[in-house]
Order: sequence, then structure tokens, then C-alpha cells
Amino acid sequence: MEAFRAVVRNGTTAAAAHELGVSQPNVSNLVRHMEDQIGFELFSRRSGRLVPTAEAERIYQDIEPVFSMLKGVEQRIKDLRDSSAGSLRIVATPSMASSIVGHSLKRFLDKWPRIKVTLDIRRMENLIEQIQTRQSEIGVALSFEEHPSIHTEAIHEGTFVAVLAKTHPLASEPVITPRLLQGHRVISLERGTPLGSKIARAFKASQEHYDWSLETRYGYTACSMAGMGIGVALVDEYIARATEFAHLKCRPFKPAVPVVAYMVYSRETPLSRIAQNYSRIVRDVIAERAVAFGASS
Repeated sequence: MEAFRAVVRNGTTAAAAHELGVSQPNVSNLVRHMEDQIGFELFSRRSGRLVPTAEAERIYQDIEPVFSMLKGVEQRIKDLRDSSAGSLRIVATPSMASSIVGHSLKRFLDKWPRIKVTLDIRRMENLIEQIQTRQSEIGVALSFEEHPSIHTEAIHEGTFVAVLAKTHPLASEPVITPRLLQGHRVISLERGTPLGSKIARAFKASQEHYDWSLETRYGYTACSMAGMGIGVALVDEYIARATEFAHLKCRPFKPAVPVVAYMVYSRETPLSRIAQNYSRIVRDVIAERAVAFGASS
């Protein structure tokens, strides 16, 4: 069929052989064998060219869509082998989605523009469910707790920082401490959450009164409030790197409040090639931005 199709398309066995990368006698034998099998001639010779008969034209019209479909399958296999097409489902906690995940997706899609990405933003308890139920293949989260069905990989250890407007009285301070914050409005993360509890313990360790003015569940909101001049936001360093907050001052917060970024995925299902490529980019981006962030601080 492939030899027959090539002869119809090219008009000579020599041109067909060149297209297929085989010898001319090979093409002639294949076409002759096909004619013997079906019981009638497929070509007539005119001025040195092979002209398809009416029956051959009908056969060609029937097989051409099949070859087009096969070409599509071959391309899909190549895409899968090269990881250049397909889909990726990511779930992330809000802070990571607005910072590291966003920056890594920019680089990932620049390199593999045909990949379709679905990004779901969830709280920690919902993120675990997304991975368990295969609704997402890979997750990026802060302060992830061990779970029997989830593989966790610590990809970076960061700290909490203080984010404040450039006009804030503490903006010129090289380091922000609980003592310095006394008498100033503090924008904190919600009490009872893992990150909110870390801030409370830092004040307790410093023997300073934890007098917050505004609390919110999400670091993105806290930074936005700081940008409006409401107070000093105490957030993880990852959300402080978000492009939207480049106009704000970011200062180290002491005593150090550690926070770990994790990549998570199912223990039962290996990562696809596409997800493996994305995971490598996440590691690269978080390492590069950590260096840049440290230099700017």
C-alpha cells in the first residue's frame, strides 16, 4: 500500500523509490505483487509515466486518510518520546502558586509551548486529596506533613521575612525583630495554621507581646495589605518574591522562622516524562531565585 501510494503521488517508480528510500525494482515488485493479489491492473504507462486507473484512484482515495491518521500517530509518539506535547496537572498551595510555580511555568512553557497545563490552587488538606485521587500529578507546597501515600521531596529551606511599604518607619531597618514591631501594626497569617503558629512562637521565643492588628490565611493577601500601608506583613520568603510585590521592601525577620518548600506526588504512580521535566525546572528556578533573593536582601 505504501509503495502503491508513492507511485500514485509521484508518477514513476523511480521517484516513488526515492521518496520511500528503497530501490526502484523493489517498488516495481511491490506494485506488481499488489496487482496480482487484487486481480487487476492499477496503472497504465503513458509517455514514461504511470497513470493510475479509475480503480486505483478509488483505492488511493480510500487509503489516503489512513496514512494521514498514521502520520498523526507517529507524530504523537514522537511528541511523547520528546515530551513536547501532552498535558500536565499541577496543584499548589497559594503562596507557591503565586511565586515559584508561576516562575517555573513561564520557563517550562517557553521550552515546551505545546504542553497544556492545568494549575489548581488548594489549601494543604485539599492538595493531598488532589494527589491521592490523581486529579493532579504533581504538587508544590509549603511545610508539608508526611503522608503514607504521598512522596515528599524537600526542594528548598527558606525563612519568614517582613514585607512593608517603602514609606513605613521601619523600612530602613536592616532586620525586623519582634521588639522593633512593638507599636507598629503587624499583618500576620491566621492563627491555628501551621505558618501562623510559627510566627506566634517566634514572638514567644523573643519574650515579646504578639500584638497583631490584622490576620489573614494567605501570604499574598498579607503582602497586598502591606502595600496599602496597613502595616508590616510577616510572610514566607517565597510569596515575597512574587513580581507583584517588587515595589515593596523585604527585610529578614529574626529570630529566624524556617519554612520548607516541598514537591509532592503519589507513591503509587511514577511521574510522567512531562512531570519529570517540570520538576527539574522547579528545582532550578527555586535555587536561582533563592540566590538572587539572598543577594537583594
